[in-house]
Amino acid sequence: MTALTRPAYGPGRLARLGHLVLNAGIGTLLCTGPVTAIIALGWLTRRSGHRARSAFGAAEEAPGWILGPREANARPTGRIARALGGLAANIRSGIMALTALLAWTLPFTLLWLGAWWAGWENSFNKGYEQAFVGPSVFLFGALLAALILPALPLMLAHLGTEDRLSAAFDLRRLRGLIAQSGWRIPALSLVTLIFAVPFFGARGLITTSTAWAPGIEDLTAEELADLQGQITLALAALAFVTVWITRALATRIYLRAAPRAAALKPGLWDGTQASEAATPAQTRSRILTLLWYALAMAFTLAMAFLILAGQFLDHAWWRWVFHPALTLPWAG
Repeated sequence: MTALTRPAYGPGRLARLGHLVLNAGIGTLLCTGPVTAIIALGWLTRRSGHRARSAFGAAEEAPGWILGPREANARPTGRIARALGGLAANIRSGIMALTALLAWTLPFTLLWLGAWWAGWENSFNKGYEQAFVGPSVFLFGALLAALILPALPLMLAHLGTEDRLSAAFDLRRLRGLIAQSGWRIPALSLVTLIFAVPFFGARGLITTSTAWAPGIEDLTAEELADLQGQITLALAALAFVTVWITRALATRIYLRAAPRAAALKPGLWDGTQASEAATPAQTRSRILTLLWYALAMAFTLAMAFLILAGQFLDHAWWRWVFHPALTLPWAG
């Protein structure tokens, strides 16, 4: 007589669902502030790297929020590393990822910030003969952003996989990744554009709230603080989920492109994680690669103007540099 047993996949699915909810909750709370958002950014970067290295054949423990990897010994240093190793690794990885992101994005976000300041300064001083300066600088920054941003997700996936800051500037390897990614580059840019729309909508709704919700003006200070807290929490959840999904998609693209790029130029990829999983591939057409990248640039230009519109609805200067869809997953 055979004993009845539960299906093996049931508890696994429930456990994964529980972890998903728990991770989303922790990430949301961390993304309510700029400093703690660095921890969330680090965890997302480590998670992306762990997934890639696991696919390439490396066996390692999944990253945690606070706990470090299990140690075989019971020494005091080992116990401390186990208790706080994950948090320390998240902070380190978050700082590394943010440094790389700022190095890539500051060339155009500073231009946007300067154009925004020049526009307000010109308006205040009624310098209409210099009115072209602000829009011209912003347009140049938008073109620069369109050139840089489509490659950013693959750069972050490579950074997380290699776990070193210099990986963010492996330009020759990045070029090979882009060539092997093909249509997936504009597809990911389109997804990023779609995720940027709710942030623009939130800025507009907040700014015009007294027009469509006049009851807000009658709220007490305590009620208004509660409402602001709820809005911050909702935006933090949106920021964390946005980065989580886009990073997961970028990692999938990297897992396909990196082994192929490593097979085509093994000398260039020697010593990397992807070289251990190199698979045969064909050289991609340069013209077709440029066409796919040009389409991704078009989507990025649309997102740049969406950011511009959102910023003129809400004038916080730091959002030019720390937009949730670009750099730090912070509610702002």
